[in-house]
Amino acid sequence: MTKEQKGDLLLLLAAMIGGLGFVSMKYLLQWEFTPFQVIAGRFFIATAVLCTIYFKELKKMTNEEWKSGAVLGFFLFLLFALMTVGLQYTTPSVNAFLSTLAGVIVPFILWGVFHKRPDGICFAAAGITLAGVAMLSVTGDIKGGFGALLSFGASVAFAFQMIWMGKFLEKADPLHLALVEHMVVLLLALAVAAVQNRPLPSITLHGAVHFIVLGVFCTAIYFVFQSVGQQYTKASKAAILLTTEAVFAALAGAVLYGERLPIRGYIGCVLIFCALLLTERRPKQKFTKNSS
Repeated sequence: MTKEQKGDLLLLLAAMIGGLGFVSMKYLLQWEFTPFQVIAGRFFIATAVLCTIYFKELKKMTNEEWKSGAVLGFFLFLLFALMTVGLQYTTPSVNAFLSTLAGVIVPFILWGVFHKRPDGICFAAAGITLAGVAMLSVTGDIKGGFGALLSFGASVAFAFQMIWMGKFLEKADPLHLALVEHMVVLLLALAVAAVQNRPLPSITLHGAVHFIVLGVFCTAIYFVFQSVGQQYTKASKAAILLTTEAVFAALAGAVLYGERLPIRGYIGCVLIFCALLLTERRPKQKFTKNSS
């Protein structure tokens, strides 16, 4: 297995883990936790876990990594703020569709902002991905309202986070970036939650389990996998790999939240995986560091 294939596998595993998080977030919001309490809770757990395991790495981080991680943390905070607030107004699968469209957005940002025109295969894969997630998740629930707008905004924030991640990984350690961006998101979420000054609901056993799932698996492990995996693949391809999170979110919603997956949803899953196979057919390149 090549380094690029290992990176792709880590990104796909991240998408699988992240898909579970939409259901946990939905339950916590239904139990009257505010969006920023949910974000602060999951990132408190994630940051505590990462800093405990990688305590020695904190002393090795450079000033440049702190600055780069802060930029990533800002976009990551925007992603979770828009996604979590948007989830209040829609279902987990629909929210997952709208907030994981980075695979479609990234090539256009690379082209328009950084003047790096993606190849035809990337555009074709992005189009197939868009069609797949649309068939998977778009229902009559989407009416272009406030929740839909916020969820789509999360995709834009995620696209910028992935692009800058690709840039910073050329000179920074992926684990160090993940540690800093977690701290930044935690501080921003705590600040907003403090300003809102909403009472914290009582945390039941089920609530604690969902917070642990979000913090340990869907946040700490997810973003370590993303940071390490994206070292060896392009941001445009990484975005398409992570878009499969919508597939796993729909499956988790069907099993754990009672959402029913229609036939066209299964067709959407097939289309998304076809897009992944298409990205694998591009000419192989050597990746020692992220080249995006």
